[in-house]
Amino acid sequence: MNTDYDVTIIGSGFAGSSLAILLKRWRPETRILLVEERPAGHRKAAEVGEATVEVSACFLHRALGLYDHLNEHHLPKHGLRFWFTDGPDRDLAQMGEVGPREIPTLPSFQLDRAVLDEHLAGLAAELGCTSLRPARAVDFDLGWPVSRVRLESKGEEAPQRRWVTTRWVVDAAGRRALLAKRLGHHERVESHPVTAIWDRWRGVADLDGPEVMGPDPREPRIPEIIASRRLATNHFCGYGWWSWMIPLSDGRTSIGLVYNKELFELPGEGSKPERYRRFITRQPGLKELLADAEPVETPISFAHLPYRSRKLMDRGWALVGDAGAFLDPFYSPGLDHASMSIYATALRIEEDLSGSCSEAVLDEGIAAHNAAFTQSYDRWLSALYDGKYELLGDAELTTCAFLVDTALYYLGVVTQVYKDLEQIKNPTFGLPIIHTRIAYRMMRIFNRRMLRLARLRRQAGTYGRRNADWRVFAKSFGLGRGSVGPLFRGLCLWARLELEGIGSRLRTGPAKPPEQPFELVADLVGSVSAGPEDLCEETGQGLPKVLKRRQR
Repeated sequence: MNTDYDVTIIGSGFAGSSLAILLKRWRPETRILLVEERPAGHRKAAEVGEATVEVSACFLHRALGLYDHLNEHHLPKHGLRFWFTDGPDRDLAQMGEVGPREIPTLPSFQLDRAVLDEHLAGLAAELGCTSLRPARAVDFDLGWPVSRVRLESKGEEAPQRRWVTTRWVVDAAGRRALLAKRLGHHERVESHPVTAIWDRWRGVADLDGPEVMGPDPREPRIPEIIASRRLATNHFCGYGWWSWMIPLSDGRTSIGLVYNKELFELPGEGSKPERYRRFITRQPGLKELLADAEPVETPISFAHLPYRSRKLMDRGWALVGDAGAFLDPFYSPGLDHASMSIYATALRIEEDLSGSCSEAVLDEGIAAHNAAFTQSYDRWLSALYDGKYELLGDAELTTCAFLVDTALYYLGVVTQVYKDLEQIKNPTFGLPIIHTRIAYRMMRIFNRRMLRLARLRRQAGTYGRRNADWRVFAKSFGLGRGSVGPLFRGLCLWARLELEGIGSRLRTGPAKPPEQPFELVADLVGSVSAGPEDLCEETGQGLPKVLKRRQR
């Protein structure tokens, strides 16, 4: 049946334009309409998604071919860095610090999203996509093999409305989740009550400059490292909250605050933006960096961050990027999820448009797509984020989690994508195979133990005891075996923390029967018919004596 377009994409930002580019390059005859509400050249408000990690960087580089653009118009990212304090009067030189010592081996970037999104929209237009902007979708009549979308174009005169016909409708318009809400699939994830507020600042002090390092480079106030502290995504952490600091290529700095509403509440009186700005300008470390800075934009706030759609695709429609799901900005996973959903969705649509599959095969692929992304979201939440905010005020616990989480991400996800770009179609923990189940179970065990140790430390009064002057400079993570060293270091630290936790329980007694590592391993064995033992780890001080004796 004839239609006006093969694919109509609502939103021409990162998700929408990337999908259009892939489809046009793979199948040039595809007729694509991009509908964008913002006028050309309009700078959108600040948004989550300004920092890439390695999978989304690989997608931008290898799938979209944007390496030159990224190097010319954005900043390189020098990993993740974490800062801790044990009191309100500490300065940066006294605070705990965790992060890479070296420049990362794999590229990632600090993005000016407005610049990137406009560049992608321009590439889509050059490839032959039709762009309608400023315009918005005001109604949908979804069907198969033809759907209709009612569009409202904004011009100097009265808005013009018209219907267009299309085989596929893709929602790439972000958190508005137009299709998911229309179809009744959208839901808030109440089990992870996280909120965020952020804006951009000018005049933020340079973490590598003399105002922080001191005027004499022969006697730096903070230990010198090869990597740039300023170019990292810096996290200033406390119990139940963390604040990000991301530099942008135009001299501005994105600064946000994310917190668990059950653990933390913004202190003071006034509006939320007033309390946010007052809070971050009084925090150790941030207070120094923002002493001569001022905000340049109105703060953006979301009362509740995590949400998802119970279904991401069906015949004739699909959701990509934030239109389908969002979890948490800690560790910057948002663009990874978007890249995976874009690539996987493009493959399904290309398969249909090329006529290479029957409708029965298409239905099987759609069912597998929905199952994989739903399972990935559930497992990612359970294995990584449940209880994470209870760790963030303790430097030792957060260091352990950072080393283990990041090493496993490199081993299980990044390495596979760099070996074979097609693997980006598979969301993390999404494949129904035993290796995925083992990885998920092991990460969930680790996450539960970290949460248990955090609660034991708070009960014993030892939570955050080493936050001052705690410095861990990790070796850069690498592909394959390149992440084994940081993983072993994290596992050894875990072993020491567990031993200290046993001692603490013997002294104070548990508030409730604790989860035993053996019970958790039994859970793992029962689920995957495999028996990995407890793993050990290390801090910068070497293996505990008990472990050394066991090794002998």
